[in-house]
Amino acid sequence: MSTTSNQLENLANASEWMLLALEQAERALSTGEAPIGCVLLRADGSLLSAGFNTMVATGNLVAHAEINAFASAAGRTAEGEALIMVSSLEPCVMCTGAAMQAGVVTIVYALKAPADSGTSRVKPPESPDSTLPKVIGNVKADASRKLFTDWIERHAGDDSRKAQRRFIDQLLTLTATVPIAPRVAVTDLPYATRLANP
Repeated sequence: MSTTSNQLENLANASEWMLLALEQAERALSTGEAPIGCVLLRADGSLLSAGFNTMVATGNLVAHAEINAFASAAGRTAEGEALIMVSSLEPCVMCTGAAMQAGVVTIVYALKAPADSGTSRVKPPESPDSTLPKVIGNVKADASRKLFTDWIERHAGDDSRKAQRRFIDQLLTLTATVPIAPRVAVTDLPYATRLANP
């Protein structure tokens, strides 16, 4: 598959967009949450909303960064508006499904989440208003992974964070081979439109 100029522009923009999601992940880290951030963008790339994990602070197991970003955007989109979701960690099944229902046409993520991997496990709904997003993965994966290692260092010996530690330890183990240099790769989502690497 050849890469078109529009696809190359999407790949270049994905790297810029990811910086915004990583800022949200840093906010999560600074509050003691798992360092996961998300931004929702309009089709022109302008920022619509942002969110980060608040599962510990709220005691709400579905307070993922993506769900918080969707909640923040509620009532501020036009019907059928195409959205871009950018997350510092590959979205889970719940968040990928929410993206499809919300009209997301592109999902961009940094670090693959092998144990949760929503983008490779969710089949798009067949309802007329749902979308089949294209997926761009491994955008600044090393920067995202570093935030998780920072979390481990900050919470060493903190018994109140056992559940988070299990999740983060597993993630770090499963992503131990993440490349040091940033690169863009396309996810293995069988339903997504695939972009070729430049």
